[in-house]
Amino acid sequence: MLQLENPFWTFSLDVYARAGVAEECLGLQARHGIDVNALLFCAWAGAGRRALLSERQVAGIVARVEAWQQRTVLPLRTVRQTLKEMLAIGEPVTTLRKDVAAVELKAEQIEQAMLFADAAALLEGAGAARAAEAVPANLACFLSHHGAVVAAAGQLAAAARAFAAEHPAER
Repeated sequence: MLQLENPFWTFSLDVYARAGVAEECLGLQARHGIDVNALLFCAWAGAGRRALLSERQVAGIVARVEAWQQRTVLPLRTVRQTLKEMLAIGEPVTTLRKDVAAVELKAEQIEQAMLFADAAALLEGAGAARAAEAVPANLACFLSHHGAVVAAAGQLAAAARAFAAEHPAER
């Protein structure tokens, strides 16, 4: 059974709420089709587990949730975005859009729970490093895997390193 409330979810809520992180992540999602949950998992692996990921591990992380992302999260996001264009119809559409947004968030939480449940296997063989080194290296590896500019996640890296400084390493 998936554990919806877990250290990765806690990390994501905390870090995503920090200044500039949401905008940066959503920009990467829009420009490069990046799965923000997988991106956050790579940041959490460095900040929470002090794990230094390889390209093979990043590919495994992406593959683990790709079907869920494509078949569940993205269709919900499309519906929510379509409804945003139809808000002029009135309050029932506004309410429906809020309901779809809540379901989309739950789908994202389930995706994160899937990653957390498989964290041991996904991170097996990862190198060990201080969070200050692991976080930016993991993000660079993830972004490179997607053909994105490596320096594009500076706010996320800073927020994840700050989170790591505030919280002891998980094991």
